[in-house]
Amino acid sequence: MVLFDIDGTLLRSGGAATRSLNLAFQVIYGIESDSTSVQFDGKTDPLIIRELMQEYELAEPPNEKLLDTYLSILTQEIRESRDFEILSGARELLSCLSIDPEFLVGLGTGNIEEGARLKLERAELNSFFAFGGYGSDSGDRTELIRIAIGRGRDLITPHLVDEIFVIGDTPRDIRHGRAAGARTVAVATGNFSLEELEAYNPDLAVVSLEPKEPILDFLLS
Repeated sequence: MVLFDIDGTLLRSGGAATRSLNLAFQVIYGIESDSTSVQFDGKTDPLIIRELMQEYELAEPPNEKLLDTYLSILTQEIRESRDFEILSGARELLSCLSIDPEFLVGLGTGNIEEGARLKLERAELNSFFAFGGYGSDSGDRTELIRIAIGRGRDLITPHLVDEIFVIGDTPRDIRHGRAAGARTVAVATGNFSLEELEAYNPDLAVVSLEPKEPILDFLLS
């Protein structure tokens, strides 16, 4: 089972999610948020929202209107983002894994599911992922990865999963993937260098998903 992170691993949305969240806070709370005080990398959407609410001293819990507003704005931002890009090797690796009966491909992402699907739809990658774990399942990344693993196992019952891998671009992907019982592949296509990622001792670290051969060799080994 191979679980992929989305942002910084498969694609870049050109800041669409950040802009959408800032605008949602402005609409719901009247706050001119620029979210520069909160680092997004590897965090779940619920955790990012909680940290922003703490930053602006909002005592009330996050409400559904905020998420609904965020998704409404994100739909347009994703559609119109000129800097949206699929990262090198992503489609090729997914295509290769998806046609191999030995592999089951899923998601392990901090995005809430609706946001994840919006990004994947723009990238034309949605069809590769029949299941996953999302920020809408849990604000804790270890837990959402465990949820993804459970859903993947349910899909192939009575067959068993021999090995689980998490592929992502941040130290959180490494730490939480390991905590969930997976082996980890770190890819330096986000905001962390190869050296920074290697300091967290992933099972494999690569510059990008291209070429795919070193990653495939590792997964098959």
